[in-house]
Amino acid sequence: MIAAGVCVNFFMPHLASLVTGVLAWTPFLQPMPGGWRDSVWPWFMLPLCLAVSVVYKSIKCESMRHVPRQAVEITVWIILGMGGAAALLAILVRSVEYFHG
Repeated sequence: MIAAGVCVNFFMPHLASLVTGVLAWTPFLQPMPGGWRDSVWPWFMLPLCLAVSVVYKSIKCESMRHVPRQAVEITVWIILGMGGAAALLAILVRSVEYFHG
């Protein structure tokens, strides 16, 4: 019987290095491998907010005709709320840094 590591190394050497890199990654302590930058992560909020809005409005609306428009509306409100919260937190952090640091 061939060990799994030997089999992967023999047939797919690139897969072996990818698996080794992913297994060596420690979530929350190291950046995610693959070249992700901090400027990319906020854009993942858009499809997440849209998906949550569509599911929520699909449950709450009387007719499915109203779902697309109302889902876009609630998506915009969520994005504005998250932007406002980010701005308030940025102001709070800057003021704490200014007065205590």
